[in-house]
Amino acid sequence: MRALIKIPVYVLALLVLGIISGNLTFKILSFSRTVTVPDLKGKAMMDANDMLRGKGLYIRLEGEDYDSYIHQGSILRQDIRPGSTVKEGREIGIVLSKGPRVQYVPDVTGQSIDRAESILNDKGIRIGKILYVHSDKIPKNIIIAQRPETNEPGGDVFRILVSLGGLEEEAKVKAQNAE
Repeated sequence: MRALIKIPVYVLALLVLGIISGNLTFKILSFSRTVTVPDLKGKAMMDANDMLRGKGLYIRLEGEDYDSYIHQGSILRQDIRPGSTVKEGREIGIVLSKGPRVQYVPDVTGQSIDRAESILNDKGIRIGKILYVHSDKIPKNIIIAQRPETNEPGGDVFRILVSLGGLEEEAKVKAQNAE
């Protein structure tokens, strides 16, 4: 009969011992403190690394991507949102900016719209906005101005100002159409 009592007592003792050791292990493993993740967007990689090291975090480069607004070599995005809390010792993944996809834009002033579109398409630039104005000096459908300007750092979006021709020319066309 004593043997029958000993088995449940041993099982109960092992169960209690397991619970205590599990609790202690959890407390030891979760002893590291939590820190707030800083905003790294737009920062240089070395500055971001210093910021993270000061908080007990590490930087992990995950790649590069083009961006028209963030300078080349600066951080474009991070994998953990700024303001989040994480355990000390964690890696924060970042993506660096390669700068704008188009480094410098070609000069298309004085070109027709069709010719300009061809030149820009070859460079991977799309015309984002076209404004039309009357001009007595510049023929119809010829580009008067562009943004960004020639050899100015640019992005993927291009804006142009196109001539509608002079008001006199438009009046002649209307008169011919009325006849």
